[in-house]
Amino acid sequence: MSKEFEKLMFFHEESDRDYIHDINEIKARIAEEFENADEFLTYLNADEKAAKAFFDYSGTKPYLFDVIPVRKSDRLYVKKHTATQRPYYHSHAFYEIIFVQNGKCGFFYYPSGERYAIDRGSVCLFAPGAVHAIDRAGKKDVILKAVIPKEIFEDIFKGVLPVSYGEIRTFDSIGDRAQAYFQNFTKENSHEDKISRITEKAWLTLFLAELFIGKKEKVGDIAEKFSYYIKENLKTASSAGFAKSVGYNPDYLSRVLRRLTGKSFKESVTDVRLKTAKELLKTTDMSVESVSAETGYQNASGFYKQFTATFGITPAQYRESQR
Repeated sequence: MSKEFEKLMFFHEESDRDYIHDINEIKARIAEEFENADEFLTYLNADEKAAKAFFDYSGTKPYLFDVIPVRKSDRLYVKKHTATQRPYYHSHAFYEIIFVQNGKCGFFYYPSGERYAIDRGSVCLFAPGAVHAIDRAGKKDVILKAVIPKEIFEDIFKGVLPVSYGEIRTFDSIGDRAQAYFQNFTKENSHEDKISRITEKAWLTLFLAELFIGKKEKVGDIAEKFSYYIKENLKTASSAGFAKSVGYNPDYLSRVLRRLTGKSFKESVTDVRLKTAKELLKTTDMSVESVSAETGYQNASGFYKQFTATFGITPAQYRESQR
C-alpha cells in the first residue's frame, strides 16, 4: 500500500469520525445525500426509536427503518468504508461497487436478513434499488466503495446491462488484472485535474469489462445451475449456499426461479426432496426415518406431514402401493 493511498484512507477515517458527533452535520448530509431526505427526516422527527437508532453510531446490528433511505449521487467517487459507519438498511439511486482490498466485508440481504461475507480480493456490486446493510469495518479491513452514477454505468454498457434493477452480484477472488484496474481507477479518482476525470472512467470501464468476463450466463441458466446445486447439496441446501455458488443475491435468485418455474427456492427444494424420497421409498428398503434424513429433513415427523399433505398418502402407504 503506497504512502499516498495510506494518507487517503486516513483522511476518510478522520472525516467520518469528526462529523458523527454533530447531529446538525448528520442532518445536512442526509439532505445532501438522500434522494428521499424530506420524507426520511419527517419520519425520524415523528419516531423517537428510529431517530435514536439512526443517530447512534455505536450499533453493530442493521436497523430496518419504516422509510428506507435512498442514497443519491451525481458524482463518480471512491471512498473507504470506515470503521465509524454502522450497518443500516438502505438502497441507492446509483450503482455501488464494494472492493475488499484487505480483510473482509459482511453485508445483509433484505428482506431475508441473511448475512453474507466476501473476502480479500472479492467484489460486490449493488444495482440501484438493492436494499441492503453493510457490516461495520474492522481495524484491519480495507474496504473501498465506488459510487457510480446510473448514467455513467449505463453509458459504459451502452444499453446491454449485465445486472438487473435491485440485484446484488458478488464476484469472489477476482483476478490480478481486475484488481490492478480498480487500483488505478482509485488512484485517478483521488486527483482533481481534468485529465484524471477522463482516465478514471477508462480504468473503470476496463475494470467492469474484466469483472463480467465469464459472467455472461443467461437467466435461464440459473435453472440448470439450481439442478446441479440441489443434486450435490440435497441435505444442506439453502438459498445462501446456492447464492454463494453462483454469485447472486438469494432474494434475486428466488425471484428468477419463481419466474422460470412458478415456485420459490424453498418450494423448488421441497419438490426435489419429495421426488427423491419417493424414489428411495420405491427402490430401497431404507426406513422412513432414514429416507427423511437422506433427503434433508430435520426430523421424520416433519417429512411425514409434508409427504402426506402433498401426495395424500403416507410414506409407508406409498411404498406399499409400489410393490
